[in-house]
Amino acid sequence: MPNATGKSFDYILVGGGLQSGLMAMAIRHHQPEARLAIVERESQIAGNHTWSFHATDVPAKSSAWVAPLIESRWPSYQILVGGRKRSVNLEYFSTSSAHFASVISHTLQGSDCEILTNATATELTGNRVTLHDGRQLDAAVVFDNRGPSRVDMQSYTGGFQKFWGFEILLENDWPIANPIVMDDRIDQRDGFRFVYTLPLERRRVLVEDTRFSNSPSIDRDECLDKVQTYLSDRGCRHYKIVREESGVLPMPTGGPLPGSELPKLAGGYRGGWFHAATGYSFPMSIAVAEIVATTPVENMPAVLQVLANEHLGRAKFARFLNRLLFDLVKPKTRYQIFRRFYRVLDESRIARFYGHRFTRTDAFRIVVGIPPMGL
Repeated sequence: MPNATGKSFDYILVGGGLQSGLMAMAIRHHQPEARLAIVERESQIAGNHTWSFHATDVPAKSSAWVAPLIESRWPSYQILVGGRKRSVNLEYFSTSSAHFASVISHTLQGSDCEILTNATATELTGNRVTLHDGRQLDAAVVFDNRGPSRVDMQSYTGGFQKFWGFEILLENDWPIANPIVMDDRIDQRDGFRFVYTLPLERRRVLVEDTRFSNSPSIDRDECLDKVQTYLSDRGCRHYKIVREESGVLPMPTGGPLPGSELPKLAGGYRGGWFHAATGYSFPMSIAVAEIVATTPVENMPAVLQVLANEHLGRAKFARFLNRLLFDLVKPKTRYQIFRRFYRVLDESRIARFYGHRFTRTDAFRIVVGIPPMGL
């Protein structure tokens, strides 16, 4: 059967989210003549998200192709946990789905590349994708980047990072110039709970009610009530909600590790390429994208296995931290773990931890002095 566009491809990326977007940027940078297709089941790529990350999450070799994706940047951010306040002097970046999708679409425009939306992949092999309408796409390599599989609560062990965010237009300027990544001056029911704020413009701010919880359930109206109280306490009484986003990210204590799908090629959450103790995948997704764009197809599984081996010890330690957080510490006292984290770690250790590049010494520093049952 002929493929959907009358063309063959070098790469087919199934799923139009973060991992496929990063792969597309890396491939176009390193192989400008490569033919690639992104297959997305929804009507647009990139969904409805805000992705934030440290400047240190981007290695020098990847900075040229990651740079266009950066929409907002700040020189530092604040942490307010357990009555302590700290400024973390690490450059912090952010990009919205709208910006991310626009950059990807522009980068692929006018080339032998396709973005196929409203297209559900029903079958994947190493060289072929079959769509819901029977069309088939062929390529030298197919990557499964469709995000995490649905969590089976009967077998899943671990907790969740869940959030509901509201992008707010204000009548007056937001009072704080830099992000507040954690502000736990909010009731601590349902896990460690905090407000996250990103000042996108002087009068436009994203405010998220976030928590690390044992349950994946989240109530939009309850989150909105907390956000409205938070805004009111800061003198913001006249505003308009222009966008909302929500999510539930797995923070497992076991389960698949990075590269767990190999030799099958899978990226992002689908391939286990995420930080179990934070729920985020941006740093490892950059590393995977760089490998995909610079490695011959026949060598790709082996090179990705090397990367998986490099992250194995860290991935196991992250799952140990989740056991500590979700199984051994009472929800109302979980804030003490994060207060200590930001009290004892310097910026370089914080950067390595969030980038999933932490050393054994870093891991030792994180846990020494934490009594799991006495918090």
